Amino acid sequence: MTIFCKAAMAAFLSLIISLIPFTARTEVDWEVSGAVQLAETPIDVARAQTGDLAFILTDKAEVLIYSIDGKQVGTVQVEPSVTDIAISSKGDQLLLIDSKRKTLKTVDIHLIVEFNLDGSPFLGPSDAGIVVAVFSDFQ
Repeated sequence: MTIFCKAAMAAFLSLIISLIPFTARTEVDWEVSGAVQLAETPIDVARAQTGDLAFILTDKAEVLIYSIDGKQVGTVQVEPSVTDIAISSKGDQLLLIDSKRKTLKTVDIHLIVEFNLDGSPFLGPSDAGIVVAVFSDFQ
């Protein structure tokens, strides 16, 4: 077969295949995996790629931060004109979009975790502050 014949045969088969009606049926399997009752009306929501935090912009000019188990772990006060939010992939920066003022603000997020150290041995003043550094990208 010549190259011309092969090309003509391929074009003819493509035409025939395109004329055959194909039907496909798709189903969606879904279930509610969690729910949180909010006191305010939600306007926008964003979730970090890590999946451990959800950020909810409310009509009360607040961004509520929830952990994966549905517990509120923080609140960020925002300007009433903020209309949308986004979160960085690591969940450490909150992006506030103000459509009226045409601004985008970046807010660094640092969650503060309290540890109960009562009865634990210590060296130095008992009320001294501590810093725990997490190296999450260490390989």
